[in-house]
Amino acid sequence: MSTVKPPSPRRRAPKPAPVPPSCETCAGTGETTTAVRVGRKHREIDATQTALCPDCFGTGTT
Repeated sequence: MSTVKPPSPRRRAPKPAPVPPSCETCAGTGETTTAVRVGRKHREIDATQTALCPDCFGTGTT
């Protein structure tokens, strides 16, 4: 008596990982820019500085 082995199921390609939505504050870059303020009255000058995004902490995703 011989038993017939059923065929093995076909392997499927793994589903791609879902892409998290990009951060709205930094538009996905992970950095924000702010104007530099100087003096006692905190007047703004033409310079800007970059910093990590406070919403996503530099990852670019929410």
